[in-house]
Amino acid sequence: MNRKFSAFYLISAIVIAFAAGRWSLGSTDATQPDEPMVINTVIRNMTARTRPDWCKITSAGTLKAVNSGHFDRHYHDYNEYWLISRGKAKVWCDGKTFYLHGGDIFCIPAGKEHDILELYEPLQGFFIEDACPPGGRVGHLHMSAEAAKGHPVPTLPVPADFPTGL
Repeated sequence: MNRKFSAFYLISAIVIAFAAGRWSLGSTDATQPDEPMVINTVIRNMTARTRPDWCKITSAGTLKAVNSGHFDRHYHDYNEYWLISRGKAKVWCDGKTFYLHGGDIFCIPAGKEHDILELYEPLQGFFIEDACPPGGRVGHLHMSAEAAKGHPVPTLPVPADFPTGL
């Protein structure tokens, strides 16, 4: 991974942590981290078993399964963020479609079903799942057994209406 993408991941993770209220400058809160920790998400994603005790994020890691050609329509009991560094795709969330490409952060509210409909270029990036609320469930949750089975995700040419330029 080159420095440009490493910096993107680091900056994105810090922005999400501040936005989610997990960190604040000058905090004396008892949950303030006391020891830094490195988790290499190329090897395995950060989960309850691998994260620091003080970390409230449910899970985080690199986007791996999104390029498998198969995906499941699902939702979570917490917010999820996809930080896209490279690639192009059409995704669906709560009845609306969105085009994603490098530089996008796809913010998915808790309880909203989401899905990948089409890939145009393999996605590279990172995901962060916000803290799971008390009584919340961890992982992919499905509205039906059919949704849990997943579906093929075709890789197609970039469509003419895909946004260009930033």
